[in-house]
Amino acid sequence: MPEIIDGYTHVLTEEFFDTITEEFGFQGLDGRPEFLWDIEQRKVDMADYGVDKQVITLALPTMFQGMEHDLALEITKLANDEIRRLADEHEEFIPVGTIPKVSEEFMAEFERCVEDLGMVGIQMFSNIDGRPLDDPEFRPLFERAAATDTPLWMHPQLWDWYDWASEYMEHRLFGWPFDTTLALSRLVFGGVMEEFPSLDLVSHHGGGMVPFYGERIAMFYRQRQNYPENYAGFHENAAELSKPAEEYFERFHADTAVSGSAPALDCASSFFGSENVIFGTDYPFSPERGRETVELTIEAVEDMRLDGDAREDVYAGNLRDLI
Repeated sequence: MPEIIDGYTHVLTEEFFDTITEEFGFQGLDGRPEFLWDIEQRKVDMADYGVDKQVITLALPTMFQGMEHDLALEITKLANDEIRRLADEHEEFIPVGTIPKVSEEFMAEFERCVEDLGMVGIQMFSNIDGRPLDDPEFRPLFERAAATDTPLWMHPQLWDWYDWASEYMEHRLFGWPFDTTLALSRLVFGGVMEEFPSLDLVSHHGGGMVPFYGERIAMFYRQRQNYPENYAGFHENAAELSKPAEEYFERFHADTAVSGSAPALDCASSFFGSENVIFGTDYPFSPERGRETVELTIEAVEDMRLDGDAREDVYAGNLRDLI
């Protein structure tokens, strides 16, 4: 087997979970999620499927939604320290920090993650307290990421939808990929990708709906450019782009966390280019506490329409180039 680096996994430490539940009263999962800090089982799973390293990111992104600024900052610092500690203690782990909000203090934490803690990237979210990522208040995040050549790992976030959308958990099943799609769209049409041409961003779950609707994106933008008199609202709000819209979408990276669907991966590879596809499984969130998603994702990558070198790049080379 080639080298395999799982580019998007989630973890907690028991110390962090106890702190946020006992000191701050956080309740984000039913029960006690011990599978998120069972490091020895994680290593067994990696060995069984030939995974050499994992990029580890903080689990429970929803904990920060609506949280007061100073409390969120305190918890963020604790989380980043714990991710760094795990990477120091286990050579199999590659640490990515988390920055859930944007302010002067959070940008200082961004710098600490990159400069002091040696994180290879920063996890951020597809909306910040329900506000879109192209909000001018959030520009410092993308400015610092571009200036420091720091890749962003974008995890979807919950937000208000229909009241009934959580009854069958559709707010995560479909809502998370949809929020990813909205976020990528805002970054393009809001001018962030135009302003920061060197920005690197890994979109979770195969880039959401973007690759499937790639041609719709291209036609949508051409139509609004060709007939501006019919789409005044778009032109009043959208940024001026110097290239066709789809070229900005194609710059995003997408992971392979699509639950083992080879057709979905071929779609993502066709749109983003295989060089922008990063092996990632969403471990340990699947049946068998993550084992199934690793097994099926490897099988799906093996079934992709790629030559040997491109497949090896998906497994590890593309991520190594990114970080």
